[in-house]
Amino acid sequence: MKQNVLMTYAILGGLERSVERTAAVLASLIGVPAPHFSRARRELEAEGWLEHTHSEGQVKFYRLGEKATGREVVVALRSRPTAS
Repeated sequence: MKQNVLMTYAILGGLERSVERTAAVLASLIGVPAPHFSRARRELEAEGWLEHTHSEGQVKFYRLGEKATGREVVVALRSRPTAS
């Protein structure tokens, strides 16, 4: 199950993009009940295979995590204006 979930994210999002589809839609693509899909996705996130990118309301979106891509995710720091 986890392999199917991971492959779904790899195919739909690639190495960089977030997959902006609900768990119900993704579960129907691979033919499993949505609660089983969601449980596997939570486990994959906890293990570092998937990464939560953002939420719209109560719907969470994910992309492949560092463990899946082999890449370290680096987020640029915001620069603060300095007082002169």
